[in-house]
Amino acid sequence: MTFEKAFESIKKKFDGADAAGVADFALQITMSDEDCGGTFYVAVKDGALAVEPYDYKDNDAVLDISKSNLLALIAGRKGLDKVVDEGASIKGSTEVINSMKSVLKTVKKTDSVKAAADAEPAKKPAKKAAAKAEPAKKAAVKAEPEKKAAKKAAPAKKTAAKKTSK
Repeated sequence: MTFEKAFESIKKKFDGADAAGVADFALQITMSDEDCGGTFYVAVKDGALAVEPYDYKDNDAVLDISKSNLLALIAGRKGLDKVVDEGASIKGSTEVINSMKSVLKTVKKTDSVKAAADAEPAKKPAKKAAAKAEPAKKAAVKAEPEKKAAKKAAPAKKTAAKKTSK
């Protein structure tokens, strides 16, 4: 996976987050993976959240971490201590990472549930359409023997035409 794709998937995790009431912070994150390494930042300033694929020079903390550990940290499957034990490093305030996680907690889960519910009805008609298509295939199968019969009749006409021409 390229850095651009990895960044976009991480940025989507922040969609719908509410940073109002969160103290200002700037966290620069460097993914250390060989295939998708790169730097981006998560910042809150005056209640506005920004997640951008650039360096943040005046940051409060820098987190060097692998993509898999970052995703686990964001999802809450791993804690900060665990990812540090597995090779992540933090320069600066660890409170900034907690601030980022508190912003992530504000992402409305109803949006993702609603999107899944919207996608589900689209699948059901497709199944019905496939079920309706099957009888059409059966009709096509029934039509084939008729075509064979028509083909057999056609040579008979040709032989009849040859006899009359002689």
